[in-house]
Amino acid sequence: MTEPTGRRFGLLRVAFDQALAAILEQVGPRHPDLRQAHVQIFRYGGIDGSNAGELAAHAGMTKQSMHELVTHLERAGYLQRRPDPSDTRVRTVRLTAKGRRLEQELHEAIATVLEDWERRIGKRRFDQLWTTLQELTGEHGELPGPAEIRAASRTSGGRTAPR
Repeated sequence: MTEPTGRRFGLLRVAFDQALAAILEQVGPRHPDLRQAHVQIFRYGGIDGSNAGELAAHAGMTKQSMHELVTHLERAGYLQRRPDPSDTRVRTVRLTAKGRRLEQELHEAIATVLEDWERRIGKRRFDQLWTTLQELTGEHGELPGPAEIRAASRTSGGRTAPR
């Protein structure tokens, strides 16, 4: 029996969902108010200095949905929104100390997931997977190594461009 086409296409989503679940499993016990949707906000690097519109565009969601996620994180004490000095209609996200700790923990967890994937399939196949995903998506650039991912949130001290 042939597997339906949708399932084969769905494997990309399964891998993504499994990665998010593994990240949340590592970070969740220290942050019980965090959900998978919140993790997605942090997946593009530093968010400090971004606005909800930018975060929504990079996450592929509506501004309204992102606004809800940002509001939840603000109420939980992970971030604050402040007026943008260059455009008073826009409010930028600023991480609190709690938010910076969360960002560091998430980057640690992301690095661990990538290390696990590389260990499970081998470096050569992992590199091939990354190259294939770049070809499919049109996104290019080096995959940061686990040490670089871990160091990014400790040294950024501010905004890094979402990837």
